[in-house]
Amino acid sequence: MKYFRLSKLWQLLSAAVCYSVFAFGALLVGLFFRLLNPVSFISPATKQTWIRWCIHKGCLSFIRLMRLFGLIRYSFDVQSMHCAQPGHIIIANHPTLIDVVLLLAVNRQMCCFVKGAVWDNFFTGAVAKQAGFIPNHSEQLLTMAAAKLKAGENILIFPEGTRTKHDNTIHFKRGAANMAVAVNAAIMPVLIKCHPGALKKGDKWYDIPDGGPVFELKSGQLLQLHECIDTSLPRPKQYRHLTDFLTRYYQDWLAVETHKQ
Repeated sequence: MKYFRLSKLWQLLSAAVCYSVFAFGALLVGLFFRLLNPVSFISPATKQTWIRWCIHKGCLSFIRLMRLFGLIRYSFDVQSMHCAQPGHIIIANHPTLIDVVLLLAVNRQMCCFVKGAVWDNFFTGAVAKQAGFIPNHSEQLLTMAAAKLKAGENILIFPEGTRTKHDNTIHFKRGAANMAVAVNAAIMPVLIKCHPGALKKGDKWYDIPDGGPVFELKSGQLLQLHECIDTSLPRPKQYRHLTDFLTRYYQDWLAVETHKQ
C-alpha cells in the first residue's frame, strides 16, 4: 500500500512538472512572437515557418519528457502521411487529451483550428495568428480553409468535435466532410490508439494508469473524394454520404487494430 501511494505521488508530481514545463514553454514562445509581430523586415511566411517549427519541437519535447518520466509510451507509423502530396485534410479520431500534441509532434507544418479563447488571448493569439491557424468562430472559416488547402497546406480536423466517449464509439460530425466536399480536398486518415485507456473525456489530467499508457499513431492511404462517394450527387447528399463513409472507415479500422492486440 505504501509503495502504491508513493508511486501515485511520483506520477502526480511528474505530470505536474511536464504540464508546467509545457505551459511555461508556450508562454515563452507566445512572448517571443508577440515581440516579433511588429518586425516588418521578416516576411509573414518566414514567421509562419518559424513558429510552426517551434510548436512542433515543443510538442515533441513534451511527449519525450512524459516518456522520460514514465507517464506515457508511444509508437508512430505515419510514413504515408509524410509522403502524401500536400494540400489535404488530416482527420483523426480523438480518444485523449493530448491527441493534437501527438499530431503536431509528428508533423512540422500543419494548420489547425483554434478556439476563440486561444485566438483572443494576448500571448496565444499572437502564436495562432502568425502560425497561420484558423479561428473556429470565424464567419470566413471555409474560405480561409480553402485558401490554405489550395496553397498546399494541410489542415487538421477532429471530425468527432470532442473527445471520444468512454465506450469508444466513434461518431463523426459533418464538419470535415463539408470542408472536403466544398474544396474537393483529399483526406489523410490517422488512427490514434491509447491502451489502456487514459486522459479520456471527463478524466483528470493526472489520472494515468501505472506504467503509462501506450499511444499508437498510424496513418492510412490518402483518400480521394471520388474513391469514397459519388461526387455527381448534390452537395448535401455528398456531405452526408462522406460523413457516413468516414465513420464506417474508422469503426472498421479500429476494430481490426483492436483485434490485433
